Amino acid sequence: MKNKLRFIMIFILSCIFIVSVSMIVRQQIQYRENDADHAVAIQTAGLTQQRQTNALGLVQPETKEEIAAILAKINLSALREINEDVVGWIEIPNTIVSYPLLQGKNNQYYLNHTWQKESNSAGSIFLECTNNSDFSDFHTIIYGHRMNNEAMFGTLKYYKDLTYWQEHPSIYISTDSGVRRYDIFAAYKASTKSIVYQLNLVGQEKDFIQFCLDHSVIDTQFFPTSEDQILTLSTCTGNGHAARWVVQAYLAQVYAQSESPEMADETI
Repeated sequence: MKNKLRFIMIFILSCIFIVSVSMIVRQQIQYRENDADHAVAIQTAGLTQQRQTNALGLVQPETKEEIAAILAKINLSALREINEDVVGWIEIPNTIVSYPLLQGKNNQYYLNHTWQKESNSAGSIFLECTNNSDFSDFHTIIYGHRMNNEAMFGTLKYYKDLTYWQEHPSIYISTDSGVRRYDIFAAYKASTKSIVYQLNLVGQEKDFIQFCLDHSVIDTQFFPTSEDQILTLSTCTGNGHAARWVVQAYLAQVYAQSESPEMADETI
């Protein structure tokens, strides 16, 4: 009887071990596929090897104008030849966040599909499906997974540290009409049922901004107004689905597209 129980226990533990190893192997394969997908995006977008290195945080940061000038040259048309759902490119300078920005017909597809429409648990960085793709809404939400290898939105968790915010204060989005710079003003854990995930905020703009400021775990001394346009980056916390980690920014400057080396800009 004891030998039989021992055999059963060994069998169960062996099964658990095999499943665990299989999951780890599958995860590593998915990571490698996601890295390859990212490399294709970088190349298709026309970013140089130096720019790719910069996106990984391995070179000195550029000025705001230099960043905008580089991002203005991203070949969105070439990306759309592969996937028509590409609406822009998102980057947080000197971090790994440098990806095509997608918008699907719903908020489910790009949770587990790459920008090349390949099945992958890392998914894509994507715009809320009900937001205007020209970023004209008062409040725009962008989603991305918090990957264990820090890909996608895996580094947003570091915005709980004021020093990290000081080193990475802005989010850039390149679109057909120009490059938009958003300056980060808040970061915190938010309930999925809170005002953070509401888009129809007509008449509630001041309440929304106050909620963001009151809940932020960092004090940036930036105080947006109801006249500003707000961008929310949303990712999971790693602790269930009832709450998300959000990093929020307001539109600070739009760098208009220009064919000349010097870009025209409009301060908001």
